[in-house]
Amino acid sequence: MLFALAFPPVEWVILLPLALVPWLVALGREESRTRALVSGALFGMAYWCASIPWIFYVVTHYGGQSPVMGVVCLVILAGILAEWPAIVAWGAVACAPPGSARRLAAFPLLWMATEHWRTVAYGGFPWNLTGHALYRHPLWLQTASVWGVFGVGLLVMTTSALLAAAILRRRAQPIAWATLLAFGVGGWGAWRLAPVRGEGDRVPVVLLQPNLTEEMRSTPEGVLASYQAVIAQVAAAAQAGPALIVIPESALPVYWEHSETLRQDLSAVARRGPAILFNDVEEQADGRSYNVARLLAPQGLAGPPYRKVHLVPFGEYVPLPKIFFFVRQISTEIGEFAAASEPTLVRHGPLRIGTAVCYEIIYPALARRETADGANLLVTISNDSWYGRAGAQEQHFAGALLRSVENGRYLLRAAITGVSGIIDERGRIVAESRPNVRAELSGTVRIAEERTAWVRWGFRMPVVAGVFAGAVLLFGLVRLRPPRKLRAES
Repeated sequence: MLFALAFPPVEWVILLPLALVPWLVALGREESRTRALVSGALFGMAYWCASIPWIFYVVTHYGGQSPVMGVVCLVILAGILAEWPAIVAWGAVACAPPGSARRLAAFPLLWMATEHWRTVAYGGFPWNLTGHALYRHPLWLQTASVWGVFGVGLLVMTTSALLAAAILRRRAQPIAWATLLAFGVGGWGAWRLAPVRGEGDRVPVVLLQPNLTEEMRSTPEGVLASYQAVIAQVAAAAQAGPALIVIPESALPVYWEHSETLRQDLSAVARRGPAILFNDVEEQADGRSYNVARLLAPQGLAGPPYRKVHLVPFGEYVPLPKIFFFVRQISTEIGEFAAASEPTLVRHGPLRIGTAVCYEIIYPALARRETADGANLLVTISNDSWYGRAGAQEQHFAGALLRSVENGRYLLRAAITGVSGIIDERGRIVAESRPNVRAELSGTVRIAEERTAWVRWGFRMPVVAGVFAGAVLLFGLVRLRPPRKLRAES
């Protein structure tokens, strides 16, 4: 529970390296692998129930389920996610005898590997990765440019393990090592945060946050009023002379291909100079629909749209449908989409935009792939109004921010109810809106071409960690079996 308080919306970040120390001390002394497994599962259940209570809101408010079923959905999902800390706890205890330093050494490695596995298993759920809690502290995030958000989590857990070792051994030496680690990471961060000397075009941008909830657009009159409000906001933003205006996901209630009014209204603004990135739905002849981002330039649509790759669980699809069979109507309410097989860059002039629609910005591999393909700016558009005010807006923003550090790119985030923001290539928040208010954010971004170590080769490090973690788990499975056999034969 204390670990969850380190994340948004509470953000007691000091708890990040401290909250797990008592558990690590207990695991260091634990004699039963079964009890370790149970302790990890209980930790996971408590952590996830405290971290994602907004699941209850989605299921009950938009899914048509009762409060009881909302609690059931939250508990089931927390139970599924609890398998990862359970694996970590079991592996740490199984790999070495009680009191062994190898247990505490294995814990950070297993933690890093399971956070990476969580991004791919069951379609992936990379929500509230350990490094996300540090999103307002870029000094401690800079190693993400080498090994991603997963490496940041490794460093946090290494610090926790060293503090636990000091308690178990009753010696100050592990604390000294933890202090040296903190100085090393902080020194690297300070060096990275020095003024950026790289060349690159400067582009003025405006992000819109119209603050439109689903309830505001539940009637024909509400749809019309929302449309007019967004178009007026776009026209007002164009007066500042930006090169790019970003409209958030779901802000426009009509489709480009279906609405002549939309085409005329947006084109009239685009002809005044700015390119406009906006959300749309692309319908195919075979019946498939894609959630897309289009870029409208003064001359018309700029190339093919970006098609969303990772769909939103309980939003655009229901994960593990055999388990969550009773919440299918959430997806029916919001609309089911097809997922694209790979990302496409949106190009206009000097801009090569790596786009992410909503939830998929928290997948590190997506933005890395786009940057490797040549993206010099990252943009994400989102509709977080579905998730209420239980912390999802802030958690989503925190997860998105890490993509800027990993890839060395400015990140623009426009969310329909917030949190919107402009983030520089080192993860510093240049501009940020408050959630649930109408806002426009203006700023200038640098078009970057340099590639970080994470983009070039660092993305392989979590995979390597996974291989070593698998070896640790395998060793834990076979450990102590031969002695039992010998005792039985004697």
